[in-house]
Amino acid sequence: MKRIKALFLSVLALPVVAHATVPTGVETVFTSAATDFGTIVGYGWTLFLVIVGGLILFGIVKKVISRSAGR
Repeated sequence: MKRIKALFLSVLALPVVAHATVPTGVETVFTSAATDFGTIVGYGWTLFLVIVGGLILFGIVKKVISRSAGR
């Protein structure tokens, strides 16, 4: 029991870790990077949807042509 008390007290006595202040321009850089990343992801989704939509449309056109040809 004494060991548990000693361990508990030693954990409580651990120093609190101090965090350094962030330089002033860093927040601006990260905000700008997050905005740019969001824009790039938006363009990527648009491109992805165009490609997938084109493939689906190609498949539909292929079926219509094959049915109209009597196959």
